[in-house]
Amino acid sequence: MTNGKRLCLNMIVKNEIANLERCLGAVADYIDCWVIGDTGSTDGTQDFIRSFFAARNVPGELHEFPFHNFEQARNAALDHAYASQLAYDYLLFDDADMQLVVEDAGFRERLDAPGYRLLQRADSGLAYWNTRLVRRDANARYHGVTHEYIDVPGGVQELRRVWYKDHATGSNRVDKFERDIKLLLGALERDPENHRYWFYLAQSYRDAGRTAEAAVAYAKRAAMGGWDEEAWNARLQEARCLRKMGDDAGFIRQALAAFNQRPQRAEPLYDLAHHYREKGMNDASVLFSEAGLAITRPEQDILFLEDFVYTAGMREEYAIAANYARDPLRKDRGFATCNWLALSREIGDAPRDLARSNLYFYMLPANEIMPSFKARRIELAVPAGYVATNPSVTRLGDGIVLLQRTVNYTLTDGGQYITPGDTPISTRNFLLRLNSDLVMQGASEVLPPVDLPSPAYDQVLGFEDMRLFAWGDKLWGLACVRQLTPEGWCEQVLARIEDGGLGPHILTDWRVVRPAGQRQHEKNWMPLVERTSDGADRLRFIYLCDPTKILDENGQTVSEQEPMIAAPQFSGGSQAIWFNDGWLALVHEARARPNEGRRYYQHRFVWFDGAYRLTKVSRPFYFNAKGVEFAAGLAWHPDAKRLMISYGAGDAESWIATVEADEVATFLDDVADLASGQIVAGAGIKPALPLPSPGAGDADRTGSSSGGRPNGSDVPAKPRSFAFRSGRTTEEFFGKFAPFLEAVDSPAERRRQSRDFDRRMVPFVNDGAALPQIHCFYEVLSDKAEHRTLIAATTSMRAAGHPVRVWSYSPHRLEFLLQHGIEVSAADDVMPRATFERIVASSEIRYFSDIFRYAVLYEHGGLWMDSDIVMLRPFPFIGDHFFNLQWRGSHKGHFICGNVIYAKPYSRHLRALYEMSIERFNAAPGKEFGDIGPKLLSDYLASDAGSELRARVFSPMFFNSIDWTEIDRFEKPIAELADYLNDERVFGIHLWTARNEARTDGDGKPLISHLISPIDGFPTFTNLADRFNTDKNRHTGNRHAYARIYDRLLSSRRLSLRMLMEIGLCRVLADGQTETPSVSLWQSYFPFCQAIGVDLTDFSRLNNERFKSFVCDQSKLDDLRGVAAKLERGSLDVIIDDGSHASYDEQLTLREFFPLLADGGWYFIEDLDWQPPGENPAAITLTKTLLREIKDHGAARSVDPLGIGALAGQFAEILFFDSHYELTRANLLGGLVAIRKRGNSGKSE
Repeated sequence: MTNGKRLCLNMIVKNEIANLERCLGAVADYIDCWVIGDTGSTDGTQDFIRSFFAARNVPGELHEFPFHNFEQARNAALDHAYASQLAYDYLLFDDADMQLVVEDAGFRERLDAPGYRLLQRADSGLAYWNTRLVRRDANARYHGVTHEYIDVPGGVQELRRVWYKDHATGSNRVDKFERDIKLLLGALERDPENHRYWFYLAQSYRDAGRTAEAAVAYAKRAAMGGWDEEAWNARLQEARCLRKMGDDAGFIRQALAAFNQRPQRAEPLYDLAHHYREKGMNDASVLFSEAGLAITRPEQDILFLEDFVYTAGMREEYAIAANYARDPLRKDRGFATCNWLALSREIGDAPRDLARSNLYFYMLPANEIMPSFKARRIELAVPAGYVATNPSVTRLGDGIVLLQRTVNYTLTDGGQYITPGDTPISTRNFLLRLNSDLVMQGASEVLPPVDLPSPAYDQVLGFEDMRLFAWGDKLWGLACVRQLTPEGWCEQVLARIEDGGLGPHILTDWRVVRPAGQRQHEKNWMPLVERTSDGADRLRFIYLCDPTKILDENGQTVSEQEPMIAAPQFSGGSQAIWFNDGWLALVHEARARPNEGRRYYQHRFVWFDGAYRLTKVSRPFYFNAKGVEFAAGLAWHPDAKRLMISYGAGDAESWIATVEADEVATFLDDVADLASGQIVAGAGIKPALPLPSPGAGDADRTGSSSGGRPNGSDVPAKPRSFAFRSGRTTEEFFGKFAPFLEAVDSPAERRRQSRDFDRRMVPFVNDGAALPQIHCFYEVLSDKAEHRTLIAATTSMRAAGHPVRVWSYSPHRLEFLLQHGIEVSAADDVMPRATFERIVASSEIRYFSDIFRYAVLYEHGGLWMDSDIVMLRPFPFIGDHFFNLQWRGSHKGHFICGNVIYAKPYSRHLRALYEMSIERFNAAPGKEFGDIGPKLLSDYLASDAGSELRARVFSPMFFNSIDWTEIDRFEKPIAELADYLNDERVFGIHLWTARNEARTDGDGKPLISHLISPIDGFPTFTNLADRFNTDKNRHTGNRHAYARIYDRLLSSRRLSLRMLMEIGLCRVLADGQTETPSVSLWQSYFPFCQAIGVDLTDFSRLNNERFKSFVCDQSKLDDLRGVAAKLERGSLDVIIDDGSHASYDEQLTLREFFPLLADGGWYFIEDLDWQPPGENPAAITLTKTLLREIKDHGAARSVDPLGIGALAGQFAEILFFDSHYELTRANLLGGLVAIRKRGNSGKSE
């Protein structure tokens, strides 16, 4: 009996006996009945179907009819289902070579649409959507003689988490392709312009090996247009056919055309990257793969998605080609990509194994990636015929001891073990004592146990590769022994090393440690000793890394868990030692050298947390050479700053090394980052950060010589604490990280000092980028509230162009926001209402809001803003995280302000903050505001866990330029707040829940009056211009509507613009004019801007601190230079020439005044189509023509007597815009030109 809608299986079959068990077995649990059409089986298919369903008591009907084409056969089966008396709601279509995969067992309960598409995935990595579920009453019909499709009136939807695995056994039949070609050619005779028939004819030609014919048919289909996905795929397949035919030029041409046709698809870029790599043109290959890596899987596409390209293929091409890059950062990204592939659980075995092999080419020596690494050879007089290898170092109390293995064989290049006279392989061990300089102080042999039985297997003798460790103040070892069983099984033997006084040591208390389960060779276990709560030492073994399996001293499983990365190839190397509140060990990966078969080992540090989770891993490296190396020892040096590593090289040398512990700590990557694919530039080598190391009195951390106990291992869970490698407090950290916070009492000085700190923002702000989604939280707590601040904030965000979503547990009470284009969503979808009510009941709404922002950003990503942030302009942020500081709050540990946070979905940092905020709420008896907001954020960013976020922390100038202790400034007129707001970094203003009564009296109205009604208080330049007597607006005089252009190009500088010049202050010559409308417009829009007026008319009587005028005739060089001499070069942000409009005057002015323009500044010339009479076109080129030539050709091509072409190198861009008046009156385009000066986009102080 099924739940939800009833399904009827509908399909056609012929001679499918080999596939039916798998096919029908996959659907049997989800259908209520079946109607199947057989088109002439002779292999017993009919009887199998009847017996299969009879055994499961599933009713159904089997009908038999001939096959003419797929449209006819599919519709025949469909008609039988329609006519059936069987009870069902939906038809499920299947093919015998398909296998239904159901990840959502309750999918039938949610069916209601006329039809559904299901994803079909093939082993080749190809994926596409196909309609497979149709409602009984939808009147669906099949069309197409082959590769048929079903038309569903009413449309279809996508059904997720139910899909088909396409085994493609039917399509591989030898006769299918030729049969399909015949059917399609016949159909095309009747319908020669059928797009689908042409596409599948090309597919059939290709599958039949008729490549040239396929190329022609694909080209035909591509040229026909129609469904863009199918036309695009035809173009791509044409390119592939041409490549197969050896036509490289044709392939490249069509592959590029395919990408240009559908740039959201990465398959053409993958083909191009692969092509150029195979040609040895790796730099070209990298360009295509880098572009392809930026393209995510296009979920909106349904046809022939090649999943492999998006999951592994593009990364694979990049990882291979980038290895040859001359740019070290690109090569480093190539390594990070290769490493991700090698460790990813998301991809198939083949690309993962290839990446593991390719890591060989990226592998670097230890002393290059850890500069403090220093190694020395261990010199020991070994017995004749033996060589020293694979030592294991550890600590016994304050002393350093080392177990040195010696062997009687030599290892050949081919990996063969050669012994003298073919005698058995034999191991003899020696115990060495070293001083703190790692100089040997003495050595004695370690003899096997006296009660060791005679060898049952005599080909390999002795205790091999013993790991040395201290347990219960005694010295122990764990070794591989093969001589105990006739079959020569590798077994792990635990033994204590007893001090024999002046003579040799001896192994005693020995025993074989056998794990449960089927017997296999046991090698390379990693011992660790942890301190229990009663002070005793407990022995554990890390048996495997993937799954991470921990055994006790008797071989019984203590825990087993799957790590986030794929690490079955990690083999145990050293012991595990207590390190930074977890366990550090060295592992190795043994592989055969690519194309040679010679073995080599690559090593990694791995770190397990206190619960034995594999949490961090380093990049692979080698010690001396890329070959056979084995590290069996890892221990703390007595100086508590360095680690000691002992290793063998080539099975013939013995080495010991030291490395700074803090360097190892920074060398470790979080597996969450590796698993998520967060690959960044410079991921391979990191700067070192200080790390606390164990010293005297740190027994809880170091435990015994090889380990200790996790802090609080047997006590109730507490909120997670932070590790600070430098030993500094949060306050001390931010004192060095953001020293400009010390200047908090001087708004001008703090603004100046923070400027260098914020230069890092430049690559993360892109005016052309899509604006991020903004999330807010708001709960209506009173029916009497007017919600003025909420409305002001959210409408300002929408006016800036951002999509805005307000989350609430009472969304119906916020419906008044909908009219403003703001989305209102139920907060229950993010956090349960019960959690909200519990938190608010014991704290306050702000406390809950701090938790909610972490949760919503983790699940949805985007830009969090408090609901009292008024935005002044768009915030086109394109980075991965954004945090901003606040000026004051250090006395409570509040440095980071959580009012604005950006994160991409599924950020591990936002997840960690969310989890910690919940933990702290549950654990803390007092609930003080800020504990899980600014304080938690500040502690996290200052700690090791949040260290990588520090590059995404910016000063308060972006949204907190007015501090929470300075809300009285909101009562001041905006003109008095230059030290707070006159800065290009200000994107918004945090009201800090200020509740000022808004005054609207005159120009001196307070800032809060502008902010509380931001649409009116900060009108667009276009709307503002309509209030002034200037033809820049949409209704005065010639109505040029240039205001829209200034709005577009200058709005981002509304608060930062400092000085603007306008040439021509009135529309007509007028002595005694008492106003300068355009100047007033500029000053109204740019509150901190000084306007410079240049005109034939004397306006000096209007001069004041914000306006200065000059009398100047543009046609006179001396006048122009006289004005320029009174102004500083590079001091003007904007120059507008609305003067005489004569080309000679315009060009002379441009030449003389352009040096006054700041880097990144704009020079505008208005009314290019209005020229006064009398100019000689032979002597001077029209300004519009001249600038178009420079724009199009980079130089002037017409007569240029004033040398404007010489300025071309200083023009970053030239843009032409239309005068609406001239366009309407005379169809003239390009009435205004805007020239941006090359250089920095910002302006220095």
